Amino acid sequence: MIIHINGWPGVGKKTIGEALSRLLDARFIHNHLLHDVAFVCAGVEGEHRWDLYETVRSAAYKALERHPASETFVMTNALCNDNSREELAWKHVVELAIKRRVPLVPVVLEANAEENVRRLQSPDRIGKKMTDAAELREWLQTHSIQRPDVPELIAVDVSDLSAEVAARTIVARLDPLRPSLKAATRQHLKLMR
Repeated sequence: MIIHINGWPGVGKKTIGEALSRLLDARFIHNHLLHDVAFVCAGVEGEHRWDLYETVRSAAYKALERHPASETFVMTNALCNDNSREELAWKHVVELAIKRRVPLVPVVLEANAEENVRRLQSPDRIGKKMTDAAELREWLQTHSIQRPDVPELIAVDVSDLSAEVAARTIVARLDPLRPSLKAATRQHLKLMR
């Protein structure tokens, strides 16, 4: 299974993803593992940063394809609906699930704007991740977070939840989905033949 956690910067994707990975004994692949290589080597505004990112992502996903289907992945990203690069990023996650022959469960983390801004400005983000509250507020007004229109979608309002409680909430919502996930995987495999 692949559990893909999506949400705005600062909402808690990495912290919750780490907690969820521990609960599920899963491999955790957060978006900064791939982005940071490109941004550090090419520069955050470097002209070739996205080419390098795609090279890194492609190599990483090829390695991930080789893992047995019994291994669960928890992945994160901040994908919006109105960005072709982000739509392509989601397509790559879908393709990874198909190649591994595993179910894909999209999870969207939500928080009220003030809580999201508070988390965004956490001291442990400084120098590593976005911390500009004005930039986040603009994104909240001008973009919408990607929410795949699939029955497996899990949306969790984490405004008042600790990472551990949010992770346990996701696990609790996964359990009733398991029979339909197996059926969906069988259907995907039929389509691949």
